[in-house]
Amino acid sequence: MSQTRVLNVLVQNKRIVSGEKRMFTKILGTVLLFLFLLPFVVTSIFGNVNDIECLGVVGLALADWDKELCGGSIYVENRTNIGRERIPLEIYLLDKLARSINTDYHLEALKAQAVLLRTALLEELWEIEGSVRGTLKIADPEYGRGILTQDIIMAVTSTKGIILTYNDKPAKVAYFAVSNGRTRDGGEAFGQGNQPYFQAVDCNRDFLAESFTSQKTMSRSEFISAVEKAASITLADDFGINDMRINRDLSGYVTEITFEASPDPVTLSGEECRVIWGLSSSSFSIEENRNRIVFSVRGVGHGLGMSQFAANEMAKSDKDYLAILEYFFSGALLNKFE
Repeated sequence: MSQTRVLNVLVQNKRIVSGEKRMFTKILGTVLLFLFLLPFVVTSIFGNVNDIECLGVVGLALADWDKELCGGSIYVENRTNIGRERIPLEIYLLDKLARSINTDYHLEALKAQAVLLRTALLEELWEIEGSVRGTLKIADPEYGRGILTQDIIMAVTSTKGIILTYNDKPAKVAYFAVSNGRTRDGGEAFGQGNQPYFQAVDCNRDFLAESFTSQKTMSRSEFISAVEKAASITLADDFGINDMRINRDLSGYVTEITFEASPDPVTLSGEECRVIWGLSSSSFSIEENRNRIVFSVRGVGHGLGMSQFAANEMAKSDKDYLAILEYFFSGALLNKFE
């Protein structure tokens, strides 16, 4: 069995569940399974993964360069409805990376995404603990469902410990699938003016993405009902799209829409409107045709930070992950913390 297959099986099946002994009685049907799960039983009983070799059998099954992922002083404690599990940060990143990006993308694009995921987790830990050491408590019921590939493993191991920083602490970062041709300025889009590295940059090849454009149609009554429910307002019976004031940022994304309503006008953000109408992006235009509302949409995601599709295109043009991150987060610094 290949290392990738072994890691896939083990990461998807490791569960350190406190007080749930019944869970194990159902799966101890063979000696082989018992031996395989023994390290997890020990961890569950004693509650300290530091007292045994990281991931038990995983440490025996992986090559030396993969074993390095089990080290470090940072853990993720994932709580689900079946219990809790304490996972080394880099091991958690393997699964998280596989679930957050197209795994067929170029290795350098995967590396850039791995750095962003690691940065986001440590930024959250920093906000709670004031440090990048310790255990971050999360609730991720999808953990274990990522399909690991050799490139996913390489992306995490080759960037181990590397994060983006700003003002000597983990930077706030963001990513999304496909831009409308340009990313958004953070201050203009979401008031992220204290993170000047969120700058609008061109993504000239994002139009090549299959999901670059989309269209959605709904009835006028569905359109009005969605707005009334989200904003707790009542719109006039003859309300039309001309009764809305739409503001956009310089990249073409909708920042807010003001609706003429009773008793007073109400304003919703572009992202709120994107959600209530079920659109792939807040870069959209609206037309009314025979009592039907037609949305024409560009891009997938909020548009802030790194476009994954653009990162992949850059990687295919021989840009490494360092150049990719510098392009999308100019002003933030890359640092290795351990």
